[in-house]
Amino acid sequence: MSPILGVCGVVFSMWFFVKFEGNSFTGFFQWAGIVMLGVAPPSIMLLSHNVLDFLMGLKLLFSSAFSRVRWHHEEAIEILSAASKAVRAEGLGATISFRDKARYEFLRDGLSLLVNDFKPDEIRNNLMARINLKQSHMQMAASLFQNMSKLCPGVGMIGTLMGLIGMLANMSDPTKIGSNMALAMITTLYGLCLGTIIYGPWGEKLVLEAEKSLEVDLLIVEGILNIKGKKSSAHLRDLVKSYSKESVSLKKDSGSEKGKGGT
Repeated sequence: MSPILGVCGVVFSMWFFVKFEGNSFTGFFQWAGIVMLGVAPPSIMLLSHNVLDFLMGLKLLFSSAFSRVRWHHEEAIEILSAASKAVRAEGLGATISFRDKARYEFLRDGLSLLVNDFKPDEIRNNLMARINLKQSHMQMAASLFQNMSKLCPGVGMIGTLMGLIGMLANMSDPTKIGSNMALAMITTLYGLCLGTIIYGPWGEKLVLEAEKSLEVDLLIVEGILNIKGKKSSAHLRDLVKSYSKESVSLKKDSGSEKGKGGT
């Protein structure tokens, strides 16, 4: 819901800015600027990344747009709590039914390790390796989009300089002055819009999703290990509370640091 409201707010603000003075959007579309800003920033990033990095970044971005981290968190607490009680009463074989119910893939894989009777160290190493790989992919994708957000204004400035050079080279022809000047200004606008409205929020979205996903996955790791050790469900509830308190304190600390930076 939030992304939809954000897009609607941006579109409305731009529409109102243009229409308030009775203008039209026809002068804001220049194919030369669209092609330059649409092609140049990704092409520049290909000098340090490959095509697979872009595809993975877009895949992670699409999946984060429809993220169900909150559902995964609630599902993990519910299933781990019920599995803890069942294991203490019936043994590790009781986790099979909970594994089949789990919709979150990471939780399902963790329960599968219990079913196959892996040792605690093997469970931790296996799950932490998956967490590290997932986090590295999300951080790489976030860095990719954040770097593109920084590139876009620079590419727009290059288009502006090219337009000004074209205008100065044709000062004798008044018919070309206006078009070159418009192209010079429009590329700067496109660069700022792409960097500020699109690529920047995309990178920030992936960073936030990586933090939320890490919290849920670490909770699952500790929950699986508690079930393996056949600890009580009360111990698991305390673990859940500690993770919730830790996430709240981290948010408060980050907010206070932002406040100090602003002052």
